[in-house]
Amino acid sequence: MNINLGNKIKKLRTECSVTQENLAEYLGISFQAVSKWETGTTMPDITMLPRLAAFFGVRIDELFSIDHDDEFERIDNMLQREAMTDQNYAYAKRILDSILKENPDDVEAIKRYAKIYLSKTNSDLLKAGSLLEKAMELTPMDEEIFSLYRAVRGGSDYKYHSDNDWFIRVCEPYAQKYPQNSQLYRMLIEAMIGKKYYDRAEHLLEASKFTGDDRNMHKVLLGDIALAKGDEKEAKDLWSEIPEDDWLGQYEIGERYNRLGDYEKAIECFDHSYEAQETPHKMDMMYSIAFLYKKLGRFSDAKKEWELIAETLIKEYNMPEDSNDILWAKREIEAL
Repeated sequence: MNINLGNKIKKLRTECSVTQENLAEYLGISFQAVSKWETGTTMPDITMLPRLAAFFGVRIDELFSIDHDDEFERIDNMLQREAMTDQNYAYAKRILDSILKENPDDVEAIKRYAKIYLSKTNSDLLKAGSLLEKAMELTPMDEEIFSLYRAVRGGSDYKYHSDNDWFIRVCEPYAQKYPQNSQLYRMLIEAMIGKKYYDRAEHLLEASKFTGDDRNMHKVLLGDIALAKGDEKEAKDLWSEIPEDDWLGQYEIGERYNRLGDYEKAIECFDHSYEAQETPHKMDMMYSIAFLYKKLGRFSDAKKEWELIAETLIKEYNMPEDSNDILWAKREIEAL
């Protein structure tokens, strides 16, 4: 936790339209001393704090501007590596309440608030949703906010919360206003398919702007709509139009063939996805291939894929031999 007293003094001085000379005269010091505080070269003597607080009309504790990166890292570690115990939950909630009291528009704090609610309890999901709705207004291109909102408001694995209608109602206007937010489009299309709003899904897709790695997501999602309507042939025809050198498109349709039980076709698509990438290769399709080979009883191929996974982690991600991911790969190889 970094305490930035100098930054806070400068911020308060600027807000009050006060010069360094004005503040220095009040305190009975040189303006160079004030300048050194604001640049972080020196710190005010502790005996100066009451007079500084009185000058700006704030409490002494309000003089300390805090960088919350350490608190965020601690909360992230709780979410990723530790069980969200009652004690951890109380700590995270207390810290985030304090941060949001200081700055109600702190989007990073809002996102973590939603995450701790999801990990621990359903009772405060309404509050988490309200906070995320505010975060949408502040940073409408932050894909994680909409993903968290869907988790809170329903859809996918969270249908027992409020189902997809609420998510669609709140988020569809953002998609229309920000068509470049491709992840939001994907989530909305999935939600609409789940509610059988096929016409609305197709209409929304017409306004989409998929570019870069997402350039073929239009065809992928149109195929999803066709499949949901019961036309598997049309879906596969659309997916077959995606070039083999589009790593993300091939990965996405590989996932869909996997769900359809066409495992050989899924492996073929995942292979195309791997070959189309530059280093460092993404790992998702490699794990999928390894698991599918095992499911198909192709144990020799599965072993080779796990060996490639270990090699990739070492060479392309510089992971040590004793890291958890590489040890996992070695255990899978031994089991095969």
